[in-house]
Amino acid sequence: MINYVPDYIYAKDRDGRFLFANQAIVLNNGFTHVAELIGLTDAEIHPMADAHKIEEVERQVMETGEADLGVEERRLKGEGWLMMSRVPLRDRNGNIIGVVGASRDISARKRAEELMSAQTKLLQDVARGVDLDDLLKDARSLLERLLDGRQIDFVLDSEQPESLAGDTLEFPIFSRDGGRHGALVTEKTDGDEAGLMEFLAGIAQTVGIAIDRHRDIAHIAYLAEHDALTGLPNRMLLDRKLSALLEKASRKQKPLAVAFVDLDNFKLVNDTLGHAAGDELLMAVAQRISAQVGRRGIVARIGGDEFIIVLEESSDSIYERLTAILKDISKPLTIDGVEIRVGCSIGVACAMEHGETASDLFASADMALYRAKEAGRNSIRLFTPAMAEDARNKLIRIEELRRAVERDEFVLHYQPQKEIRSGRVIGVEALVRWQHPSEGLLLPGAFIPLAEETGLIVPLGEIVLRKACQQARAWRDRGLPELRIGVNVSARQFLESSLTNQVASALQTAGLDPRWLELELTESLIMRDIEGAIERMLELKTLGVSLAIDDFGTGYSSLSALRRFPLSRLKIDRSFITDIPDKPGDMAITSAIVSLGRTLELEVVAEGVETEEQARFLEGAGCELLQGYLFARPLPSSEVESLLAGMVAKAE
Repeated sequence: MINYVPDYIYAKDRDGRFLFANQAIVLNNGFTHVAELIGLTDAEIHPMADAHKIEEVERQVMETGEADLGVEERRLKGEGWLMMSRVPLRDRNGNIIGVVGASRDISARKRAEELMSAQTKLLQDVARGVDLDDLLKDARSLLERLLDGRQIDFVLDSEQPESLAGDTLEFPIFSRDGGRHGALVTEKTDGDEAGLMEFLAGIAQTVGIAIDRHRDIAHIAYLAEHDALTGLPNRMLLDRKLSALLEKASRKQKPLAVAFVDLDNFKLVNDTLGHAAGDELLMAVAQRISAQVGRRGIVARIGGDEFIIVLEESSDSIYERLTAILKDISKPLTIDGVEIRVGCSIGVACAMEHGETASDLFASADMALYRAKEAGRNSIRLFTPAMAEDARNKLIRIEELRRAVERDEFVLHYQPQKEIRSGRVIGVEALVRWQHPSEGLLLPGAFIPLAEETGLIVPLGEIVLRKACQQARAWRDRGLPELRIGVNVSARQFLESSLTNQVASALQTAGLDPRWLELELTESLIMRDIEGAIERMLELKTLGVSLAIDDFGTGYSSLSALRRFPLSRLKIDRSFITDIPDKPGDMAITSAIVSLGRTLELEVVAEGVETEEQARFLEGAGCELLQGYLFARPLPSSEVESLLAGMVAKAE
């Protein structure tokens, strides 16, 4: 039985001579029969150095009487590993008379451990993010060492494999999505065991993971510095590149310009054709700008419909290049079967002259862009120091306006509305003035647009509403004729969900009957969202206040919409009155508006009446109320009281 066991089993005397050996040892040492081995020592079989090592271990076992178990050693003959165990050999009386040894071939296990260790190292390299080229190089060297010098090649994508001698084995390198990155290719040899095939397949899979990770990292790095839609550099990459260009421009005294490009009316494309069409438009614009700039500059998208161009050009030649870009962007483009022409506004700032840092140039170019839009869009503006001064003054004015709202620095003036038939004042329009601490009384044009832009129009509108209601109540308490008081409602106020509550609160606080309050809404405001406007107007109408359309004739109302609005009055815009009687066209339009108002059973008020000729024409056209400098300019409350008192006295 011992002779059929694959393990190596032997016994030796105290002098190291073989007493017994099984067939495995006999054959491994080049003998054919055990008798040839009996009586020999290791020194007579193996090289002296190896024999000496064996002798030392066996002597230690015999002298101490302690077993030496599970020691892993390389084979003395051939490739591989053995696990050695040695125990004392005793006689019947327990005396140590030699040593018994047994060893097992663990080459397969050691090979598996070696392969596992190699795969573990490769996985650790993947986890640590080792550069892909370095990882493939190390993996190739490691595999060739494990495979006793057999050639290994990683063939990726469309690469051509190296010429390998003889037949080859190929292990596909799969990607995460099921595609193929390439293959691991090696020479084929006789006796390739299944474990090695499995190992190489696992290495190919690990390399696939490494390639996926490498490309993911590269993609993430790309996305971190590029716009996902257009592929252009984003603000992060632009800042880095621009800093380097500014340093070079400063050192070599080279011209450099930064231009902000903003598409005109881009929101209209999104709203009418959808965001997919808007994205297609942005990609087309990005391609057109890039084609114009080429390699002579940088094009970046910083969000929305805003692009930044950096050009190494002087202020003289940059205007020509930007003009070409503007014209190219404006060329027609067909999206979803619709031909679109989109313009753009461009603001430009030059390095050193308008700023030395990227942030300075961005701020200057942005100011110039704002001026280009103010000038009517589809234009180019170069930054000037005056723009910075205007911007600084605007910031100061915004802060002053904010404090004015907090301190209530506003007063109301009232412009009377005269009834043509009776000649009486039956209403006034409340007009706000800012009592500036240092500049005196400021008219609405000096601050209302800024209040609209900053959102301060909402608290300011509430202040005006409360003051107007309180003043109307005060006039009534003084025994003056009751007046309808008109208060303008801005677009921003009208959109506030709290407007109805604000109106109700102002009426209640003042103790004013709602029928004496009229809210004036602009035609363009209520035409933006007809259904929403009607809903809000009905809420206000429920309170008992009256509603009027201000500046009528400028907002292109439809007759069907007008019929649905719960209105009491139309106020004809002053632009139609100004040139009466010189322009017959304006006279015709005004007559038509008066006729329309009467048809819809609405009172008609003409604004901006300044001459007797205008008044006579309006009276003949059937207009009921006049408002303008012919009769009275906007007056402080005390002067309105005097006017009303005089009318009462005259009537008596």
